[in-house]
Amino acid sequence: MKAAAATRDITPPVGSRLADHTRHSTGVHDPLFARALVLDDGETSVAIACLDLAIADFTFCDRVAEMIQDRTGIALALLNTTHSHSAPFAMGVPYVPFGQMDPPEEKWMTEIKTSIVDAVEEARSNMTSVTLHAGRAPAQVGFNRRVEKEDGVTMDDNPDGAVVPWVNVLHARSPDGRDIAVLFEHASHPVIVHASSSLTGTDYAGYAVARIHEELGEDVVPIFAQGCGSNINGHPLLGGHEKAEAAGRKLGDAVLKAISESKPITADKFRTACTQVMLPCQDPPSIEQIDQMQAKYEEAYAGSGYGGEGYHEAMLETFEILKDISRRNEKRALRFDVHAVMLGGEWCLVTMPHEMFCEYELWVDETAPFDTTMTFGYTNGCESYVANDEALALGQRGGYEAGAYPAAWYAAARGYQIRLPLAVGTERMI
Repeated sequence: MKAAAATRDITPPVGSRLADHTRHSTGVHDPLFARALVLDDGETSVAIACLDLAIADFTFCDRVAEMIQDRTGIALALLNTTHSHSAPFAMGVPYVPFGQMDPPEEKWMTEIKTSIVDAVEEARSNMTSVTLHAGRAPAQVGFNRRVEKEDGVTMDDNPDGAVVPWVNVLHARSPDGRDIAVLFEHASHPVIVHASSSLTGTDYAGYAVARIHEELGEDVVPIFAQGCGSNINGHPLLGGHEKAEAAGRKLGDAVLKAISESKPITADKFRTACTQVMLPCQDPPSIEQIDQMQAKYEEAYAGSGYGGEGYHEAMLETFEILKDISRRNEKRALRFDVHAVMLGGEWCLVTMPHEMFCEYELWVDETAPFDTTMTFGYTNGCESYVANDEALALGQRGGYEAGAYPAAWYAAARGYQIRLPLAVGTERMI
């Protein structure tokens, strides 16, 4: 087995829009990086690139994967976004409510594609013999954020709600005992900083990387991957950089513990698998229902100044897009690509796109027939929330992540290009 890792700076220009598209960065608190790990068993190569970005859509990820294959010959590229809300989106196709990109953002978007490929190519050209080790340690930097009340689900800390209470680690070690790279995965929204600051940054994940460097040295490449954390908020929400540092250092300590207790993987050949399905959306709301949604939005936000004039205009355009979908009675579906990388029965990495509920990662861990599993969300494209059927069955009471129209006019699907919430039954398909 051979491996190598490399990094590239992908920090956007000051003034770029951050994750919630209502803020523009006023400076840089932490640089953003693309970190790539390439694994090669002599027959199969896999590139895992983790990007300090909020999300990246299918168009962006498909293009980067094509560029990686053209440049390096690696056919399987897994592109995970850390989902920091102090970082921008990477969009191959701009759409409402994110709006058209400014020229500096568009230039940066082009440049970072090349930077990601450069990192993979550098790693590919510096391969060295390694042993791989898998480990896990208890870790929790956030709480489930869905609280069900009589009138529906609201967003707040729910200590009794499901979480992924661990950090998974895969680390590559040279024959002389040097740690070359540490891939670690945890599931929690990086929103501890979020709107408390307008500085570009990495939230808790960057502090975890720094903590690992403290112990293992600057030569090792720590690579954070976001798991299925769409219904988990880092704690405390809007706590600022000091609280994000505390959470990140705690996560970094858990990674170090997982490394110290990890076990070598004896299998030396990869198996890979992938499949794609289309997840059905709910039927579009009627024009009358959309008018109700718009009235509720305007009652709640018009005149409040939330997000600025550009956000308000984008919201109005969104309602017009929904009306067009309704007039055509368009049946929409969401692309869903699943990948698996397996080493014997010892280790399996499962990757899924989109903002996945944590229950999916828990399900993989319970069900998959491997000694150790690692599960990524936000991989190779993120264009919607993917709730479980229990949440989707709540209908209009489903809250931000799973709410149906028209009561949940603020449902997350509205802000994504898919526009429509997913239908009950998608969990079974997944």
